[in-house]
Amino acid sequence: MAVGQRDPVVTLYRTLLVCAAVGIVILAAGLAEFFYFEPFAQSSGLHARITGVYAYDPVTHQTSGPDRSTFLRTEQFAATVDWSTLPANITVQAIWYDSFSNVVGQVGPAKPADLANQATVPVELPQGLSYHLPGQYVFAVERDQGGQPVEVLARRLVEVERT
Repeated sequence: MAVGQRDPVVTLYRTLLVCAAVGIVILAAGLAEFFYFEPFAQSSGLHARITGVYAYDPVTHQTSGPDRSTFLRTEQFAATVDWSTLPANITVQAIWYDSFSNVVGQVGPAKPADLANQATVPVELPQGLSYHLPGQYVFAVERDQGGQPVEVLARRLVEVERT
């Protein structure tokens, strides 16, 4: 009796099927997470107004100069929000995220009227650092419900340059 040779393509085909199954599971988990945090039924149609991102003086707590989308690592900057455009019965927060998705500045969550005196939201330096980390920063105004952000009402991207 002769022993039959095993076709090498079968092993490769089974490996491909396992990789495809793992990919489908990862895709399903990503879609489930997306629909959990961005549910279609939660859209309110509200939009917040970010009036700009400006150079910021941490001593005087004042912004200055024109609205910008690019800053150097050594420059302090802050976004300004017009809270009066939002209805009084919702809970909102404004958050700065750095390129590693770390929260580097925020106000709220609170009612828009309670945040009226906090229209300027500065980016804070990471503890122990003298300069901002380079990369893309995201400023988001979010609507909260039950302690969870359920809707992004406005978003602004800022680039912090390496030089």
